[in-house]
Amino acid sequence: MNIESKWLEDFLALAELRNFSHAAEQRNVTQPAFSRRIRALENAVGAELVDRTKTPIGLTPSGKLFRVSARTLINQIADGIGQLSDLSMLGGNVVRVAAAHSLATSLVPNIQPMLSRGHHNPLLSVEAIDVDQATEELHEGSCDLLFAFDDERLRLPPYQSLRIGEAELLPVCACDEQGQPLFSFNSNEPTPWLAYSPSSYMGRQVEVIRHQVNLNAVFSSSMTDLLKALALKGQGVAWLPDYAIKQELASGEVALVGESYLRLPIAYYAYRYQARLHPAGEQVWNTLCQLAKSSA
Repeated sequence: MNIESKWLEDFLALAELRNFSHAAEQRNVTQPAFSRRIRALENAVGAELVDRTKTPIGLTPSGKLFRVSARTLINQIADGIGQLSDLSMLGGNVVRVAAAHSLATSLVPNIQPMLSRGHHNPLLSVEAIDVDQATEELHEGSCDLLFAFDDERLRLPPYQSLRIGEAELLPVCACDEQGQPLFSFNSNEPTPWLAYSPSSYMGRQVEVIRHQVNLNAVFSSSMTDLLKALALKGQGVAWLPDYAIKQELASGEVALVGESYLRLPIAYYAYRYQARLHPAGEQVWNTLCQLAKSSA
């Protein structure tokens, strides 16, 4: 197999821009030459990587998988050259992480201090986005690692998963001056509800029990931090992950509402492709494995 590194860079540019002419311009070649190089790469790997029937163009399933390998190879080449020339290749140590909003703020601070124990000096580049969008980032090969909740599709090949924690979605609200919850589910009046977007992961979990209590949605968002802020301002009841409200529960700023059956168990995972990551990426994965063992 004879693959030129410039073909890999061409492919990564095309995967990012989703347009042949724009990618050719970025790579400073004519579009016909750029198209020939992409076709040469496809011939070399023996698979069609680009779905040319779409506008903008998309990646085939093989292309999505190969995108991860291409970025890893480019990083390894850069890292190897840096070692030979004794240069610092910070870019080769970047580990791209897509994460659900609430997991980004709860997990990353625990991981970052542990990364100094290795040899590859990983630089985490974290994008906190909607859970379902984060999952799509991994599908598309746009990230090295994904922090998200339980997804059966991602626990099967070609992916690898690591269960790194468990949590509960707790119905909570702010407290009055006497430390009592501002709202309850016992009133004949509907309870103001700060809801997750129905299409979001959290929204789908709460949907299972929402009809068991009298709720009136007054706000909707996929962002845990936003719902938490409104709950603290006394705007209603919100189902929030326990790791996001530990301090507020301990200080009495918020209180649990309702019976225990309204508390919803959730598990969260780290996901990746089975293909080997670059050394910095593997170090982060090993750190996550240590974190999972310590929390087991």
